[in-house]
Amino acid sequence: MGRKKLFSLIEIAVAMAVAAIGVAAIMALLPVAVKSTSDSVGDTLAADAANSVIAQLDRAAWEHFDWIQGLKTSKTAVTDAPYSDSKARDYANMSLGSDESYRIEPDSGLQDGHFAFLFGPPGEAPDFAAEVICWKEDNNNLSLTTVDGETGKFMKPAVRMNTIKHPDKEEEPFVRVFIEVSWPLTKPYKKNSSYPRQSRLFVREYLDPTYYKPVE
Repeated sequence: MGRKKLFSLIEIAVAMAVAAIGVAAIMALLPVAVKSTSDSVGDTLAADAANSVIAQLDRAAWEHFDWIQGLKTSKTAVTDAPYSDSKARDYANMSLGSDESYRIEPDSGLQDGHFAFLFGPPGEAPDFAAEVICWKEDNNNLSLTTVDGETGKFMKPAVRMNTIKHPDKEEEPFVRVFIEVSWPLTKPYKKNSSYPRQSRLFVREYLDPTYYKPVE
């Protein structure tokens, strides 16, 4: 039998170079994949936390409708600037209580329409910290158009919302609320992180709960 031919040093070197190029290409993709995954997780968490913000505001509107009625009628009236870096950092570094999965800071923020919303595991630093700004639509700008039950056509003239009053109160029973949620309060990972600050604007319409009653 003939002697088997072995690989030469040149062939081995070429094979190693090709393998190294392939490994380097794969390694170059890893940071991109990790960042995309982190951003995706962050966006999912932010969406869940934003839903929690809306749920808490819905609850507050149901239990304390006067809070909704007392909101200011423009964003600039609530605040002319976002939280300072130091204030945002203080809120983002707060730990949640052992029996709470979210916190509103400061305590008076909900009433004022400007607060930080912290969301995460009880007893730990929050996973999510956002700035929330709430204001209401001026009812002078709103009107209610009713529909004729027989013809299905809109009836005119439309009723101005600021003319509709609660029978036992002076306050207007219908309020449209704008809720702006911005996150993160501080940049994650490092100060030079490229993760952008994002904002979402939600619009909710509330009716005084005393108007709800069972159908007789």
